[in-house]
Amino acid sequence: MKGRFAPAPELFLPLSEGVASRLAVGESVDEFFERASNAELATVLLLQNLPALTQKNASLTMIELILADVIAVGLTPIAEGHPPFAKQVRDRFNATLFATGRANLQMAGIALLDGTAVAAKEYLTSSGHWNRDFAARHKARICPPMRELRLQGGSFIHLSDQQGRLFDDLRAGLDESLHMQGFAGVGKTFLIEKIFGLLNPATTLLMAYLPGQLAELKKRVHLPSNSDHLNAFTFGHMANMILNSDQSPQAWRITDRQRAMTNYQVTDQQIVTWLNISSVGPLKPREVASLCRRAVFSFCMSGSVGIEARHLPAVGARLAAIDVEILLEYTRRIWSETVSPSSPEIRFPVRNVHRIKYLALGSGDFPDCYKNLIVDEAHELSKPMLQILDRSHIAVITLGDDYQNIGGAPARRERFVRQRNITQSIRSGKQVGAILNPLIQLHPGNVKDEFEGAADYPTVISHYDESTPIPDKPTTIIVANEWGLLHWFSRLVDAGATFEVPPSARQELVLLLGGLCILHHEGRRANHRMLFQYESWDALATAMGKSHGFLTAQRLLDQGLTMEQVDQLLKNHCPDGGAPTKLARLDDVKNQEFDRVLLSRDLMRPPKEGSMHNTARVCSMLYTAASRAKHELLVPGNLGDWITDIAR
Repeated sequence: MKGRFAPAPELFLPLSEGVASRLAVGESVDEFFERASNAELATVLLLQNLPALTQKNASLTMIELILADVIAVGLTPIAEGHPPFAKQVRDRFNATLFATGRANLQMAGIALLDGTAVAAKEYLTSSGHWNRDFAARHKARICPPMRELRLQGGSFIHLSDQQGRLFDDLRAGLDESLHMQGFAGVGKTFLIEKIFGLLNPATTLLMAYLPGQLAELKKRVHLPSNSDHLNAFTFGHMANMILNSDQSPQAWRITDRQRAMTNYQVTDQQIVTWLNISSVGPLKPREVASLCRRAVFSFCMSGSVGIEARHLPAVGARLAAIDVEILLEYTRRIWSETVSPSSPEIRFPVRNVHRIKYLALGSGDFPDCYKNLIVDEAHELSKPMLQILDRSHIAVITLGDDYQNIGGAPARRERFVRQRNITQSIRSGKQVGAILNPLIQLHPGNVKDEFEGAADYPTVISHYDESTPIPDKPTTIIVANEWGLLHWFSRLVDAGATFEVPPSARQELVLLLGGLCILHHEGRRANHRMLFQYESWDALATAMGKSHGFLTAQRLLDQGLTMEQVDQLLKNHCPDGGAPTKLARLDDVKNQEFDRVLLSRDLMRPPKEGSMHNTARVCSMLYTAASRAKHELLVPGNLGDWITDIAR
C-alpha cells in the first residue's frame, strides 16, 4: 500500500470532503454528531485509526472489513444504561488524529465520496450493512466511459466518450476542416496517431510549428502499417517549398542562400547605410533602423495586408504625425528590400517569418498530392499561418490548447471551421481542476468549459512558502524566466543540493549573471537583453527592487560573486543529467509531463491593469506550468489569494 505516489483509489468512504475539512479543524463538530449517519460515524472512527493501520501495512481489504465491522457495531442494539453509538464516537473524537488520518487517505488508495453519493447510500445494503460490491461499481461509474471504435483495416481502438464524439465528427466529414481545443493532458498526440487510422497516410501531411515539436511527433506517431511513410514538415519548411515551386511573376525564390542562413545577421548601422536613414524626431539613425526592423517582424506576425502604425514598437516619447509616417515609409522599404533587393549589395536576412507572411499575402497553396493536413500545437501558430490554412483547398485538422499559448491570446481559425472541445485530462487527477479552472475563467479565451482531471490516480496538491525547505523528493521546479532560475539556483546551492538544469537554461543563467557582474562590479551598462536598458545598478534596483530574483542577485554580488565562482558552482551542483531535482524555465518544459512539479512564485506576475493580452499571458503561464504535473503539484501558499485579487 505504500508507494512513491498516491495510487488510484480502490475504497470510497461515506463522508463528504466538505464535512471532513471542517471536522479536521474542529469546526461544526457538535452539529455533525447530532445528525451523522451510522456509516459516517464509522468513517470518523476509521480515519482516526488509519495512521496506525497504514503503519502496520494493513491491506485495503482489511481496512474495508474493519469499516464494515464498525458499521455493524453501530447497528447493534445499545444495552440499557450505555450511551448511543453517536455519543461513543463523539467522546472518542480527536480532531488532530482525524486530520492525520484524512491526510493519509490518498497514499492509502482511499477517497471520500461527494455529498450526493453520501446521501444516495448505495454503499449500504437494504439492512444497513456495508455493501462489499459498492467500491467496484462506484469506480466504474466515475471513470470516463470508453468506446470501441473500428478503423480502416479492421483494427479497434478504445476512446473516451469525448474522444469518440470527435472521431464521429471526423468520419462524417473527412473532406472538411476541424479544430480541436483540447485542455492539457487530453492525449492530443495519441489522437493524432489514431486520426491516421481514418485517413490515407500517403495523402496526409503532418505539420508543427517548431522543429523540436515535429521531431517529438515523428518519434511518437506510428502509422497503421509499417509500409506507410509519414509526411511531416515544419510550417517554415513547407512555406519555402511552396514559394520555391511557384512559377508565377509574384514568385519569391531565394537565390542568395546565405541570406537565409540562421547565423546571417546585419547590424543596424548597415541598414542605415543601405537605406540612407536619417534621424526621425528624437530617434538617431541606428535607433530608427532598429525600430523599423522590429516593426517588420510585428507586421509579419499579424494578419494585416499592409504595414501600419500599430506595428511600430513604443519609443518612449511622443512622435509627431509626420515622424510616424517617415518611420512607416522606412519600415515598408525594409520589407520591400527583404523580398526584392533593389541592388546586389542590399542583403537583408530572410527568415521563415518573412517567407510565411509573403505566402499569406499571396495565393499559394499546399501541393495537390495532399488531401488532408494535421497540425499539432495550433495555439502557437501565427495569424499568417492560420490564413494560409483556412484558405487551403485541403481539409485541415488543427489540435491545440488556447490556454497554453504563453505569448498571450492566440490567433484563431475562421468561424466556418468546425470546433470541438475535449476537456478530460488523462494526465492529471481531478484535484488539478481546483488550480486550473479559476485560471481558465480569468483568461480572456472563448472556451470556458471546465477542466476535468480524469486520471484514475489523484494529483496531490500542497502549498509552500519561502520558509519551506527545498524538496527532498525528485521534483521539477518550473520558473518563469532567468530571474527565477537565479533565485532557485541560489536556494538549491545553499542547501547543498545536486540538480539538473537544461543546457539552454544553463547558458542563459550564465549570460544573466555575467551581465549582472558587469553592471554591479564595473558600473558599466550590460549588453544583456534583460539588462541593457539600465545604465546603473541603482536604476535596476529601482525597477526590480522587490523581485526575489533581484534580491538574490544583490546578496550574491554584494558578497563578491565572480563568474569563476559561478562556473565552479555549476560543476559542483549541476551534473549533465540524472539528478533527481530539475530546475527549468517554462519554455524548457512545454509539451512535457513530470511526476512531481513545484511552481515558482515568479510565475505569479500581476498583469498590467486593463491589458487583456497581458492577463492572457499570465494565466497561460500558470496553467501551462501547473498542468505538467501528474502525481504531485506544489504551489505557492498565496496562489488562491493572488487569483482572487486578479479576478477582482
